[in-house]
Amino acid sequence: MKISLNQLKNYVDINVPVNELCDRMVLAGFEVEEIVDLSESLKNVVVGKIEKITPHPDSDHLQICMVNVGDEVQQIVTGAQNVFEGAYVPAALHDSYLPDGTHIKKGKLRGVPSVGMLCSGGELNLKDCDYKGAEVDGIMIMDDRYPAGTDMREVLDLFDYVIDFKITANRPDCNCILGVAKEISVVLGVPFKAPSTEYKTVGGDINDYIKVDVENYDLCPRYIGRFVKNLRIKESPRWLKHCLNASGMRPINNIVDITNFVMLETGQPMHAFNYDELTGKHIIVRNAKESESITTLDGKEHDLTPDMLVIADGQKPSCLAGIMGGIESEIEDDTKNLFLESAKFKRDNVRKTGRKLGIRTEASGRFERGVDVVNVSYAMDRALSLICELDAGDVVDGVLDRNQGLPEDKILTVTTESINALLGLCVPEDTMLSILNSLGLPTTLENGTLTCRVPSIRSDIEGRADLAEEVMRIYGYHHIKGTAIRGEITRGKLMPQRLLENRIKTVMIAGGAYEIMTYSFIGSKATAALNLPADDWRMQTVNILNPLGDEYSTMRTQLTTSMLSVLSTNYNRKIPSARLFEISKRFVAKELPLTEQPLELPTMSIGLYGENEDFFTLKGIIEQLMAELSATVTYTRSSEPYLHPGRQAYAMLGDTPVAVFGELHPETADNFSCAKRTYVAEIWLDKLQGIEKEKVIYKPLPKFPAVSRDFALLCDIDLPAGTIESTIRAAAGKLCEDVKLFDVYVGSQIPAGKKSIAYSATLRSKESTLTEEEIERVAQKIIKKLEEIGAELRK
Repeated sequence: MKISLNQLKNYVDINVPVNELCDRMVLAGFEVEEIVDLSESLKNVVVGKIEKITPHPDSDHLQICMVNVGDEVQQIVTGAQNVFEGAYVPAALHDSYLPDGTHIKKGKLRGVPSVGMLCSGGELNLKDCDYKGAEVDGIMIMDDRYPAGTDMREVLDLFDYVIDFKITANRPDCNCILGVAKEISVVLGVPFKAPSTEYKTVGGDINDYIKVDVENYDLCPRYIGRFVKNLRIKESPRWLKHCLNASGMRPINNIVDITNFVMLETGQPMHAFNYDELTGKHIIVRNAKESESITTLDGKEHDLTPDMLVIADGQKPSCLAGIMGGIESEIEDDTKNLFLESAKFKRDNVRKTGRKLGIRTEASGRFERGVDVVNVSYAMDRALSLICELDAGDVVDGVLDRNQGLPEDKILTVTTESINALLGLCVPEDTMLSILNSLGLPTTLENGTLTCRVPSIRSDIEGRADLAEEVMRIYGYHHIKGTAIRGEITRGKLMPQRLLENRIKTVMIAGGAYEIMTYSFIGSKATAALNLPADDWRMQTVNILNPLGDEYSTMRTQLTTSMLSVLSTNYNRKIPSARLFEISKRFVAKELPLTEQPLELPTMSIGLYGENEDFFTLKGIIEQLMAELSATVTYTRSSEPYLHPGRQAYAMLGDTPVAVFGELHPETADNFSCAKRTYVAEIWLDKLQGIEKEKVIYKPLPKFPAVSRDFALLCDIDLPAGTIESTIRAAAGKLCEDVKLFDVYVGSQIPAGKKSIAYSATLRSKESTLTEEEIERVAQKIIKKLEEIGAELRK
């Protein structure tokens, strides 16, 4: 929040340099983002009085002006045609600087010396609202209030600083000049001078002029209205315009400027209605109706919905509650009568309405942070006081105050001992008492117990910790002395889940894969792109109540869609190959709608594509991971709709699937714009936790030779290779050292529906060299068992 230092001095005597003030405010919890010295924007520019004008001898448009700049008369050449003898004008002398950084030096124009330049309002960065006549075509002609030689910074109130305070969200009471001034008074230990709220009325009764009804007290807890007649619209005084300019607001006229100034001063936004434009002389605070619309002060038309709160007259909406007024009830130069509003609107409704309509104003920002319901009446009194002070209108007796009860002050009781225990210091009791009272928190002390009355404007104070913070930030953090850490040192260690993830990452990175990280949020249609049936558990997603957008609107129940999105991005950017993995969580609801937090289950996804990648590459990665995790798994066919029907499988731990992997179905690949041969896997790590790491047993080198026997088999094409391998191992028994698949063939020389598959079995005895008879006996047993599962030797 930008505040003029001179404006702050109206409420508190600041007796320290501006830099020291800001340093002390920072220590009290108020960050200062910027200090702007307004006087630095203009240097060596003074009020000049033109004593004499003569034509330039070598130009038909230049004039030679003899300008009185206070202590001497200087010659300045100008091309402006609106100057005249006796005029007071801004004169930039030799070695002067203008607001845009322009450096003015003496020189010659068509051979005639000129010690500087006469300035226009634009060159001084001025508008008519800053100084009347600043926007005329030519040199800015000034009045004679200031004598020649007066520094223009004095004329324009530039001997001032603008301090930009960063107000935290928990201190809406300081989002105004008075709030900051009160804090300064406490920090500097000087009295706070409250502005006057006294005003005179001219009789009458407001009820004879207007009626006010509130239909939704939930969205508008308090609404106050006052009536002012016989308005005298005119330009605001300089001090008021300077304050608005310093805070980044544009002066308009005295009535509008008063409402804006009161908002800056008290933190309470106000709105002024042109009374004569209110249909039915009736104000209704209500929800908008279907198909209603409003044209706001910025000239834009907005369609309204029933969840939006409006201030309506007897016929139509006249104002978006807490955001912006309607153009039809705008205060204009010929407005004669005024209905003045001060209200509290529910912060989240103002925010939602503003976001829907794309409107953000100074008023809505304050309502979103929260305004005090009690401060509503104070701001109204302050505005009426200024109307009387500036002779802007006549205040009619009576106030329309619509509310359903105001909150009572909160009472907090806490011991000084507990506050000191929390702070780790020994702050004197009297110091605590003094600090809390100075902060506007009426407090008493009795037998070491503080009883604190917290007004509604300090909604951030809820208990002992907040009171301790208030004491500490004023008492001073410099009182905290550094001490050595005490206590036992506990050696940290990684949790089992993190250890598991680290082991997996080591394997994947060693295999040339790159880890990716994606959002846990996915689009509402992302899971459906996997072509899953509607009743599939992965379609039962948890929806976000307030998403950033549709692409981040649901919590993912699987990681595959996120992986495919990354693979698609790489593929469409002409990356020839990719091998990626991600370890994250999937979110599974116990029931919908949610009655408790969804399960957060650790999961891993793998994705690959490229010339050297195929189904068996992915299967090899899965096998390597399972071996690292000491998981003895088998592989069976799966039936996932997003995977190719003939190139997919489950990894089974007993009867429980722990992973699914395969080649992407062509339709799914098109849905995600992936390569036609893309391979993905999803491993459910929650089902692999708790497996004891396999013990490594070292054995001596074998004493006896091994024997290999090859088996070329003919079997149904659907018979899994894993079933054949396990059958061979079981039949060979303890003599089996290894079984390897080395050939698979399907073609014209093989009957339809059949495949040729060949295995090499390595046999070895620990006790002796195998004889031919023993080898043959084992071979026949293997053949017999294979025949039982439908695999026979090729003839």
